[in-house]
Formats: sequence, structure tokens, C-alpha cells
Amino acid sequence: MTTVTRTLLRSDGWAIGAWLLLMAIGLAAVFSCTVDFSALDQVVPSTVARSVFEGQLLWVGVGILAALACAAIPYRHFDTLAYTSYALSLALILLVLVLGREVGGGRRWLIVGGLSLQPSELAKVGLVLALARFLASHGKRGPTFLVTGAFAILAPAFLLVAQQPDLGTALVFPAIAIPMLFWAGVRMSFLFALASPAFSALVMFYSDRVVDVIWPWVIYVLVLLVVLYYLRLYLLPSIGLAFANIMTGLAIPLVWEKLQPYQQARILTFFNPSDADRLNYGYQTFQSKVAIGSGGLFGKGFLAGTQKGLAFLPERHTDFIFSVVGEEFGLIGAILILGLFYVVIWRALRVATVVRRPFGSLVAVGVASYFAFQVLVNVSITVGLLPVTGLPLPFFSKGGSSMLVSCLMMGLLFNVSARWSDV
Repeated sequence: MTTVTRTLLRSDGWAIGAWLLLMAIGLAAVFSCTVDFSALDQVVPSTVARSVFEGQLLWVGVGILAALACAAIPYRHFDTLAYTSYALSLALILLVLVLGREVGGGRRWLIVGGLSLQPSELAKVGLVLALARFLASHGKRGPTFLVTGAFAILAPAFLLVAQQPDLGTALVFPAIAIPMLFWAGVRMSFLFALASPAFSALVMFYSDRVVDVIWPWVIYVLVLLVVLYYLRLYLLPSIGLAFANIMTGLAIPLVWEKLQPYQQARILTFFNPSDADRLNYGYQTFQSKVAIGSGGLFGKGFLAGTQKGLAFLPERHTDFIFSVVGEEFGLIGAILILGLFYVVIWRALRVATVVRRPFGSLVAVGVASYFAFQVLVNVSITVGLLPVTGLPLPFFSKGGSSMLVSCLMMGLLFNVSARWSDV
């Protein structure tokens, strides 16, 4: 019996089954986007080439092999090489800023042997391993040390990816880190306090750009000061937290000017939509909601989606592929997809509770955080609950780097679950 076979037999069967089903349904959704649409005895050629499906099929094969290899590699090597793998991913991101291909105003891809590679995706795996090693090695230290160290680790990836610019992907890094910090023993109240500058930034943006008055942010700062007083924190941390909130809020107008025009338009359209936006920056979200809503309970049927078939739905094979699922498979199909992702996240968290070594437990939490954040953000975008950020849906959105990284994450989960008694 080979190492791969033994690993799979000992791995979590629920997670394996959900993984395979998600990839199969994802391939079907991408294939649907490439098929010509028949309507009223006329054939409307698809604007998505069949090669897109063929490329996705190839990356599924590569992803499966990568997941199996990741699951079979002796576990101790991931712990030993955690920092090295993360450093290599950062070096590739730096290389993108110099030699990367620019598409749509962003420089995010490297061309390797004729294939496009997005190093920022690979950095997600490296970050999970690096944070797991750091937090497992220093788990007995205080929360301030753990938080400072964790954010020092993720800061280079966040800043480099934001520079590309790719804010959606950059936000994945703190979204992975915060649950891992909680799992390592940092109190949720402490993490909420650290997240307060982000709330300050949001309130300042709303005050400055949406309602055009400063008083909502001023009220927020005053309430924060009262809360800090009643929390009875030490004087220096309280002063530092208040200072960080004020400086973050004041910096928002400067950061806003650094955003690309299309990024500004997307955000403003989300906060203040109008009928005119339906034909401009709000067009994708509007058509996405139409597609999902028109699917009803059971959907229009496989290959029968009109929003997709008549090309009303942009980016239907990438960021908005969940809209295709909603249109063709309806509410039942959408719930099935979300249920399968729930199984993956649930089993990852279950594995995290039973493994013996902290490193393995933290890796499983990192995997769960990655899938939870990406699915939540992507689906929220398609139904208009969040601004468009370009974050792919794992196993569904067309893209080799995303497929590879999602499969590597599953390989890590299989590795940990197969060795739960000795890792």
C-alpha cells in the first residue's frame, strides 16, 4: 500500500467527499459558461472560449496531484520549512512588482512556462504554515507578544499585495491570522480591541465620502474613549489604541486618493447606488442579483441560464460563477454548494480539536479560516452585500493559482487529519 493510499484511508472521509464534489460541480459550472446558448431557435455563441474549461480541467488534475503530494509528505517537513516557504512566496510577490504582467491596472501575475501564476495566492499557504509555527512555538507567551509577532509576519504580504493593487486578496491575510490567534489563546475582546482601527477607518470613510459630515466619526472616537475607560486597560495600551484609531481615521482621505479610479467607483456605488450605476460600475452586481433571483427554487436547469447564455452576466466564469450556480441550479443548488463548503470548514475545525500538537491544530484552523473568508466574501459580493473585490470562489472560479492553492489547503488538512494521533 502506497503512502498516498494510507494517508487517504486515514484522512477525514467527509472532507475528501466534499472536496471532490465541489470540484466536480465547479467544473460543470465552468463548462456551462463555455457552451453556446439556444434561444428561440437561434444559437448564441458563448463569449467564453472552450479552452477556458480545458484549462480549468487541467488545473483540477494538477490540484489533485498537489493535494495528494501535500498529504503524503512527512508532516515534520511542513513545520521545519514553514518560514522558508513563506519567505519564498514573498520573494515571488516582489518579483511580480518588477517583472509581473499588468492586466486591468494591476500587476499580479508571473508568466512561467506559458502559464500564469499568481504568487499572492501561494502566500496564503505560506502564511498558514508560518503563523502555525510561530504561534505553536510561542503559545505560552502573552497576547501582546503573539499579536505583535503574528502581524509582523503577515504585514509584508499584506503591504506587497495591496501595492499590486489587490486589496481583496490582501484582506485574506488578516482574515486567516485572527482566528489562528484566537485558537492560540488570545482573548476575543483583545482581538476586537485591535480591530477597532479598522472600524475607525470605516466610520471615517462613511463620514467623509457618503454623508459628507465629520460628526459620525467624532462620535465613534468619543464612544471608544468611554469604552477604553471602562475596560480598565493599562494606561499605555489604552493611549496607543486611541492614538491608532485617531490616526487611522485621519489617514483615510489620504488612502482614498491612492486608490485606482475603478476601485473608488466600486466602493461608492456600493454605499450609494443609483439607477445610472446599473449600466456602469454597478452593472456586474445588478446582473448577478438578477441571475440568482431568476433561478428560483430549483433553477432554470443545467446549461439553460439566460443571464449567462446571453452574456448579460460579466465575469461569469471567474468572480461571479456563483451567480451561474444560482441561476441554473436555484436556491437548492446554492444551498448544496454552501453546505459542502460548510462540511470542509466543519471537519477542519473538528480536526483542530483532536490533534495532539499545537502546530497541526493551528494549520487546520488556518485552512478553515481561508475557506470561510473566501466563500463568505465571494458569495456576499454576488448578492450585493459587499463591494466587488475580485476574490475567487474556491474550486469554482476559473484560475489555476486559486485552484492549486485551494487543493494545497485540502492536502494540508488531509495530512493533519491522517496523523491526528501523532502530530
